[in-house]
Amino acid sequence: MASRRWLKPFITIAFYTLLAAFLVIYVVNTDWSTFADIDIDARFLVLAAIAALGFRYWQTFIWITVLRGLGAHDVRMNAELIHVYAKSWLGRYIPGTAPWILGKIYFASLHGVSKSKLAVGSLLEGAIQIAVLLVTSSVLLLLDPRLDVLPVEYSYAMIAVIVVSVIALLPPVFNLLIGLAFRILRRPGLSADNKVGPRTILIAAGQYTVGALMSGLSLFFIVKALYPALALSDALFVIASGNLAGAASMLAIFAPGGIGVREGIQLLLLGIVIPGAIALVAVVFTRVWGIFMDLAFFGLGAGGLAIKKRRKGPETGSTASSDMPN
Repeated sequence: MASRRWLKPFITIAFYTLLAAFLVIYVVNTDWSTFADIDIDARFLVLAAIAALGFRYWQTFIWITVLRGLGAHDVRMNAELIHVYAKSWLGRYIPGTAPWILGKIYFASLHGVSKSKLAVGSLLEGAIQIAVLLVTSSVLLLLDPRLDVLPVEYSYAMIAVIVVSVIALLPPVFNLLIGLAFRILRRPGLSADNKVGPRTILIAAGQYTVGALMSGLSLFFIVKALYPALALSDALFVIASGNLAGAASMLAIFAPGGIGVREGIQLLLLGIVIPGAIALVAVVFTRVWGIFMDLAFFGLGAGGLAIKKRRKGPETGSTASSDMPN
């Protein structure tokens, strides 16, 4: 028991230390001279911020929806779990996708949510997010004739991505993959009450389709702020470009926050609809903007939790039971 008491603060300290280290590394290696002499329309940045923060809160809502679909019916979206999701989302800046997933499992379990349901639900939410972003962006880009300027192999790769993503989210396939992961981690097998049904997947996929629009709109407004001549008719292409880059960055487990991968895809695709020099500024600006939005989301989550604690006093129950009434 003594070792466990030491383990909790150690995990939290290690998480924040690694996060701070990789954020500093990124900031130091950012070419800030890219932003010299650029004009920005602040009106579109306000819209970009609304879309970006809205997407992050929407993600949290989807995660809660998935947990409830798995049987955690007492779980509600509250200050505690918003804060959990916000700081876990920052875990993407630590190399590997695991800190993002494991952060949700570990920190939410401290509020009384079942670890087994968190494990399945967090993996499912992350998988659906990546799959929906890949599928929606690939479909939109394949339907756009401007993609013909790229080698045909790109189109074949996108079709393969769509097929693999859909297959992976079929309940029998997903449950099989989760069961294998549990066995590899030497965890108890996937029990029947933790298996995912089609209704949970379909609802979350539908919700993330809306989220994909919100996330992509943030990029569109950023590019519009930097390049006012960008036409509204290019919105779907820019949205798809941003979502494809975002999904690929989450799959790039070797890069903290997908650094390099996201920028490469965005630069390639945005260069089709805007001048190359503006596209270069946009991808660097988008990365810095994304970090700022993630930190703002974390700050809002921490602030909301602090306000709740001041109003209610010391917490007396778990998140799953007392803080989220039916």
